[in-house]
Amino acid sequence: MSGTVALRPATLADSNTVYGLICELKQAEFDRQAFNVGFAANLAERNLHYHLALLDGEVIGMIGLHMQFHLHHVNWVGEIQELVVMPQARGFGVGSKLLSWAEEYARLAGAELTELSTSTKRYDAHRFYEREGYQKTHFRFTKPMESLSDSDVNP
Repeated sequence: MSGTVALRPATLADSNTVYGLICELKQAEFDRQAFNVGFAANLAERNLHYHLALLDGEVIGMIGLHMQFHLHHVNWVGEIQELVVMPQARGFGVGSKLLSWAEEYARLAGAELTELSTSTKRYDAHRFYEREGYQKTHFRFTKPMESLSDSDVNP
């Protein structure tokens, strides 16, 4: 890979590209209409920020940063919610550049720290984050919510 990686904010016009990146990240496809509605809503949210990495005009990666005031820190925290680099661009510093952008944005906004979570099965990602200075300090627990059926909503 040659050339300079440029970063820019994502816009609504990037919906197709961002959808493809998220599908790559999760190795799955999602309800496209729901994705479009959610992406548009997130772009309008002042504490959510998406940045794209481009090489020669082609999008090769993305990061999502959510700035939140945590009461238990009594300070701002930058949560990296998504970070994905296309397979052909991995190993060339794209992920590091995206992380650096998010960390600097959070720092300038007064955040105490940045944090992220990743699947317990993503060993390459774990090594990457540790090389970038992230430490395993917490456990994250999840619980899927059952969908409401029509009978639950209309008795």
